[in-house]
Amino acid sequence: MAKMMFENLNAIVANTLTDSIKMIDIDELHESEDNFFDINRIEEFAETILGQGGVKDNLIVRPLDTGGYEIISGHRRKVAVQYLIDKGENISRYLPCLVQNYDNNDDKILDIVLMNISSRQISDSEMWKSYEIVDRILKNKKSAGEKFGRIRDKLAECLGVSASQVKKIQNIDNNAIEPVKNAIENGELSISTANEIAKLDDDEQEEIIKKSNISDIKHKDIKKINENKKCGTCTTFSEDSTKEPYEESEEADTCFTFSENDTTEFDDESEKCGTCTTFSEDVNAEPTEKESENALADFIHEHYFDLESIFTSYIGLTDNSDEIEILEDFQKLLYQVKEDERNKVRFCP
Repeated sequence: MAKMMFENLNAIVANTLTDSIKMIDIDELHESEDNFFDINRIEEFAETILGQGGVKDNLIVRPLDTGGYEIISGHRRKVAVQYLIDKGENISRYLPCLVQNYDNNDDKILDIVLMNISSRQISDSEMWKSYEIVDRILKNKKSAGEKFGRIRDKLAECLGVSASQVKKIQNIDNNAIEPVKNAIENGELSISTANEIAKLDDDEQEEIIKKSNISDIKHKDIKKINENKKCGTCTTFSEDSTKEPYEESEEADTCFTFSENDTTEFDDESEKCGTCTTFSEDVNAEPTEKESENALADFIHEHYFDLESIFTSYIGLTDNSDEIEILEDFQKLLYQVKEDERNKVRFCP
């Protein structure tokens, strides 16, 4: 499958100056209903396209029976050019496209998934959806007699992850209850945390979901339950066991600031809720809470996808519960900032 993807990419390069490339009006290019990947950073991308004098990399499209073309690869390029046209910028509305034909719908969908995976870092939500699609297609191909070894190894190759990461995803697929799977798809739960939840039996999973907000579930807590079970220790959840001690600390850890001469002892509740304590020579020099929030939001908005890429990649590599918990907290913060921005401005393809 990955071989097919690279053959398609090679074809794009090989045919750049041949008759296989058609200049197609943007109005004839239609978004694929099978593309679930986020179309992001359009303003920045549009400026790059404008600066280089137009789209230089070919889109991949397939002809539609109803007229026009379905985009297989190049959704962001099309949206970015439309954005520039709508702004009145001097840019061509004709885009270079490699026209492809597909023997069946599975091959088309597989190309959409593989080309997106090969060109960018994807979120856990997108990874989960990609897994579901590629797993289904590979099983169909194997049932039809196509030979390519173990499905797990082929999945790892197609998804660009390790076999151990595929094993985690398969554990979720086989053992997690539906609310857990839905939480991954919605971006509320990471694959690492969902994998730990999936190690519990259905009743335990239901109890955890019922007693807490699913987006607040900590990888560290679930892993501890699993470790206790291995040791024969019984762990139960009370109704408030997953809540932070202070309501105002639910979205982010509380930060206490002390002056140089402050000798106040930490209280027990602060230690329990994992508060961050910093010392400053001049408390008054600290920014206000609103200034800090705005600065953090601006930074996250500017660097969202770089940060998301780092966190997602590292979570897939580490087994350290403390590190995973910290990174997942940051991921939730990133996701919230992203959603807030989406609510302010949305780009429509």
